[in-house]
Amino acid sequence: MEEDLTYNQASAELEKILTELRSDGCDVDTLASKSARAVELIKFCRGRLTATDKEIADILQTLQAPEQ
Repeated sequence: MEEDLTYNQASAELEKILTELRSDGCDVDTLASKSARAVELIKFCRGRLTATDKEIADILQTLQAPEQ
């Protein structure tokens, strides 16, 4: 996966692939490669969401910690 890929870029590419796969003109010769790329993008997006969720939880945790 590209290191400079953003969540929004990955999501947009995934939407494009899904639109292509749903179309009547979906090329069976590229079906496997498009499906594999979609899985990569889903994993990337899931990872970004999980990391962001943890970052936000950590930030919010600092509000609950007693000040020293």
